[in-house]
Amino acid sequence: MTRILHIADLHFGREHRPLVDAFTGYCLQNPPGLIVATGDFTQGARRREFAAARQFLDNLPSPVVGAPGNHDVPSRALDHRFFTPWQRFERVLGGRIDPRIETETVLGETLHTARRAQMRLDWSLGRVSRTDALVLSRKLENGTQAMKFVACHHPLLAPGGARGRARTKRGEDAAEILAGAADLVLSGHLHQTFALPMAGQSHVCWFVGASTTFSERTRDEPSGFNEILIEADRMELIHHESRDASRFVPARRFELPRRPGDHTPKAVDLNEPATR
Repeated sequence: MTRILHIADLHFGREHRPLVDAFTGYCLQNPPGLIVATGDFTQGARRREFAAARQFLDNLPSPVVGAPGNHDVPSRALDHRFFTPWQRFERVLGGRIDPRIETETVLGETLHTARRAQMRLDWSLGRVSRTDALVLSRKLENGTQAMKFVACHHPLLAPGGARGRARTKRGEDAAEILAGAADLVLSGHLHQTFALPMAGQSHVCWFVGASTTFSERTRDEPSGFNEILIEADRMELIHHESRDASRFVPARRFELPRRPGDHTPKAVDLNEPATR
């Protein structure tokens, strides 16, 4: 069985320190095979924020695969934003975060969806290159691993469709391309936990979103993270939520079938409603 922890939207600079420590403690007590971090490691791409993110990552016991988010592009240093948008991310975090992973059982790739600028007013929204999606799809198709995933910051599919903050340009097109080769597409940005299926002839690809793991920038749900248990014919997603602003507890469990058929996610509440 493969066990993955999915984290997102850490927003160092606006982190809640007790929850940072709680997540680190959980990982040290229950080391996962892999941690997937889907963007927004910092609040404003400041050097001190990247330094804090690197210290956090260095304390984790497992390999980390991840891609930057829109908050990881400098927002005030415009020269860096337009000419070297990923320099700080790569210089500080590049030695700890891998853009891909390949083992005997798992093949994972990252898809960049954040942009330095766009031809629309809201630059925080995602944008996907169709060419990038096709290249990743071919890489996954050529792999022989039993589990294949893609990690990106912005959602390609979202519960309410391509509206509001989920208006990732060419996201739905990329979702159709990747669903044929991937078993999981993990994302962040919305600060929302969800699992949406796209079924093919041979398998079901699940598009999974995560809430903010430990930042103060919560929206409609508490801070939390996803634990994904992967077996041959099924996956189980356990969503951990914060309690008392100091610890995480399992709150919801989703059954995610991997074979076509009944692929409606079956959610089970594990605890009382959260207070944060």
